[in-house]
Amino acid sequence: MSQTTEEVQTRDPLLTRIDTQLNEDKVFKDLTATQLNRIKALDELAAEILKSSHKDEAIGILRENLKENPASLTSRYLLGNLLWNRTHRDDQEGGFSNLRTLLVDFSRSAKWTIVDHIADRILDQDEDNRVALRAKVESTERLKGKKELAPYLEKLAQIDRKNPDIVKKYALSILDEDKDRALVSLKQAAETYARLKDYKNLEEIWQLVVEHDHQDLPFFERIERILAGNREKTRIAAYLVSLVEPYKTEENWPAVINILKKILEYEPNSSRSRSDLVRAYRSQYADHSLLNDFLKMSDLTNHKKPVGPCIASFERNIVFDKGNYVNHRTRGVGKIIEIDNDQVIVDFHENKGQRMSIQMAISSLQPLSQDHIWVRIYENAEEVDEIFKSDIPLFFEMLLSSFGYSMTLAEIKVEIVPRFLSLEEWSKWWSRVRTQLKKEPRFGFDPRKKDLLILRETPMTLSEELSEKFQGVTDWNKKLDLALETLRDSGTEGAAELCIQFYRENERNKDTLKRIQSYLFLDQAADSMGEDIPSRTLSTNQVEDLIRKASQEELITWCRDTNQVELKRELVNLIISVRDDYTDILSEILLEVPIKINRYVLSELNRLGQHDTLKDFLKRIFRKYREHPEAFLWTARSILTGQWDYNWVEHNRQDVLLLVFRVLKPLVKAEKKGTRLKNQAIETVFGTNNITVESLKRNDILREIVESAEVRVLRRMYALFREVPYAADAHKENFYEYLQELRPEFNMDTIYEDDEDE
Repeated sequence: MSQTTEEVQTRDPLLTRIDTQLNEDKVFKDLTATQLNRIKALDELAAEILKSSHKDEAIGILRENLKENPASLTSRYLLGNLLWNRTHRDDQEGGFSNLRTLLVDFSRSAKWTIVDHIADRILDQDEDNRVALRAKVESTERLKGKKELAPYLEKLAQIDRKNPDIVKKYALSILDEDKDRALVSLKQAAETYARLKDYKNLEEIWQLVVEHDHQDLPFFERIERILAGNREKTRIAAYLVSLVEPYKTEENWPAVINILKKILEYEPNSSRSRSDLVRAYRSQYADHSLLNDFLKMSDLTNHKKPVGPCIASFERNIVFDKGNYVNHRTRGVGKIIEIDNDQVIVDFHENKGQRMSIQMAISSLQPLSQDHIWVRIYENAEEVDEIFKSDIPLFFEMLLSSFGYSMTLAEIKVEIVPRFLSLEEWSKWWSRVRTQLKKEPRFGFDPRKKDLLILRETPMTLSEELSEKFQGVTDWNKKLDLALETLRDSGTEGAAELCIQFYRENERNKDTLKRIQSYLFLDQAADSMGEDIPSRTLSTNQVEDLIRKASQEELITWCRDTNQVELKRELVNLIISVRDDYTDILSEILLEVPIKINRYVLSELNRLGQHDTLKDFLKRIFRKYREHPEAFLWTARSILTGQWDYNWVEHNRQDVLLLVFRVLKPLVKAEKKGTRLKNQAIETVFGTNNITVESLKRNDILREIVESAEVRVLRRMYALFREVPYAADAHKENFYEYLQELRPEFNMDTIYEDDEDE
């Protein structure tokens, strides 16, 4: 008892104060009763502990108490402050974790002064801390009102720019003071909401942009493309209706017409939009003498007729007006010099003053716009020729805008050959031009129809192009390829967000492999962006459990069916970390073709010291080279070139080269179509597919083997090569000459009997 009393008397007062605070936790368990003064007292206590020689002992007491009482305010707050100041990453994360849970708990208890205080404490240490900034925004709004939010929201929006709620909130807070800046942020948030299919927030922002910046048509078109990818036709039409009104007020009839035509594309049965379009046409073409005639002929006012053909008919005919251009199938381009209710008079190059009735003109003449390429050639052919030679992008803008903004390769060729190029020049020219156009943001190739070149009315960013491709592709593996491409460029964040949303949903896919691939992609995305992805449904433990329960055959199939090297590598890592039988599984993956992940698998087995497994693989591949020719050639090439300089490689290069000679002839059956493997095999042996004596002399590997091999081995090699049906006779003769030149004693006078297995 006396010892206990002595311990109490000698106990550091600081530790006693900690005990007092811990006891107070037991009395005041409800955080709603906590006052800011107590938190400030804990701040003072934390500062004293940091200076004390009993710091480690104090931390130990607090940790022990936290295990027994996870809700302890004192332990959580003090440990949060004490560990936050340490240099070790685990301590920092542990400390911050305690402060974060306190922020959540005090927010639930509506103790906003305390939330504000803790947020400030965290921001003193880390001014970019998202959790603290979010808490500061909420506490400031509760305590001081929305007017005080701007600096915190701005900081948070810069850091947490992928969070559309934060970006939107910041934009709304500055909309009155800095409209331009606010609109930039609102548009950014709107695109994210569109990809996330959060249409409530999207609609709110859409209306704000219509109100404040309706002339930014590229923004509305970007949202339209995203919604079209989401198959939201009705929603697009509804949004576009509100965009029509400001242009009506301005009497900008071309814009009104274009928007109404889009609405009718998505909602062809909209009577209101159809009637509005007729009124817009009447306003736009009020001075046209045949307006009513063409409206009647088009049946646009007859709502029982399909709207698409009616619009096409009206727009085709309305350009029949004095001063406009037309094309005749035999006479070519002409200019209308007179038109009335009865007849049209056209000047063609070879036939001036050609008269025809209105009905004949409509049936035989094709109206052309003023900027149509045929009209440009009609008016100034030399100018068009110069554009073709000096400015290909401008030429293709002119060409594609003349034909509905898209043309197939065959249609392009008809316009180019022979007017601008000869048939012989076409292929080489197009190959160069195609590469050039791919780099131009206004051009793109339809992902569903590869030979269809598209001219975009507004330039498309790489992010938008990848988004469009991703939404247009249905093949799972092609989608994954595009998704991974979005992670390789900092300018494709919008497309990456779209992909992240897609694979976040597919973490619940019924197909196990697709679930795992979705998980692996999201991990790649998190690493690429340097931040966790919220709202994921598949945890690491769950994925490891799927790997653990799968059969060897399933895992081998999953790896084979995963085409992306990045995902294959992570799948292999999971197999290694989870499966005790990983060597058996990886031995099979080593045989996988095409050769993608094989090098990584081999390097991992070597790193892990699985040399017996690798020896067994070599024995197997050299014994069954006919069954696995591609994997065998990769193995042989790696040994012959010295890439595999490992102790477990027990085969000498001469034996390996002889095996490659043996596989040459069987490749005829193994590869019935194409020559890829055959070319690989020839190149593995000779270092080239164009076998000359001089090229063989430059092959150091072949020379070393030929110089050291016995003559009977050289005879065997030549005999095997002589029987290869796809090798040219000249190449066989060159190899024979090379062998004789390097080894004069070599000859084929003695007939060599091939091995039985040949």
